[in-house]
Amino acid sequence: MSEQVPAASRYKRLTELATTAAQRVRKQEQERAAELGELVTSSAQRTEEADARREQVVSDVRKRWNAAMEALWDERWMRECRFPDPDPEAEPADPDEARRAVHDAFLELRGAVEKPKRQARGVLGRRKPRDRP
Repeated sequence: MSEQVPAASRYKRLTELATTAAQRVRKQEQERAAELGELVTSSAQRTEEADARREQVVSDVRKRWNAAMEALWDERWMRECRFPDPDPEAEPADPDEARRAVHDAFLELRGAVEKPKRQARGVLGRRKPRDRP
């Protein structure tokens, strides 16, 4: 005959198992909470860095825009327009690459605006001094 275990002993054993399992789960949850806390902190730092880079890009683009408007000041045919809004359909780009592209476009514009002036002087040449009696 098999010996029966008293109910109190079985209850005690079951509560010990449940307590051990609960402690393991609590420890795992604490470890996961710590990991998630670190993830949130690093994400917040990356977000702040991205915001700072975005502001730098916007500032650089705005400076180039203002310089372009100054370069076009003498071009009477061209109407001045306001600073454009970002294009939501633009391809994603690295901020440094985007800043270089804006700078290169500005240099190209400035070169195009200055080129006719240089050519006009070359075509007309210098004035000859008039002979004075």
